[in-house]
Amino acid sequence: MSPSAAYLDTLARFADFDGRASRSAFWGFWLVHGGIGLALLLASAVVAERAALGFVAGGMVFATYAALTFFPALSLVARRLHDVGRTSFWAALLLVPVVGWALLAVWLVQPGEPVPNDWGQPAD
Repeated sequence: MSPSAAYLDTLARFADFDGRASRSAFWGFWLVHGGIGLALLLASAVVAERAALGFVAGGMVFATYAALTFFPALSLVARRLHDVGRTSFWAALLLVPVVGWALLAVWLVQPGEPVPNDWGQPAD
């Protein structure tokens, strides 16, 4: 799955916390998501150079984008955890800085289970 297709698929499935997500879908989404976030932050820095309160306005654009994509990203993390055989409860590790993030990162880079599990057929 291409990164742009993964991004659009994740946005379309914003409230779908069931099923599984492949590594390519997961990392494709984050590649595009990170690029958009970086572009918004750079644009806000450029606007800040040109006008008073520009960075604040640009920061609000980034914050709005982050808020709008929070649930799609969270549902994707849940589906990716399902693909490696973990419950979405483990997404709560996002609230534990460093240690929780590291543990989640290890799980999220692992290949998915090649057989059907409690959350469905293997992701493509």
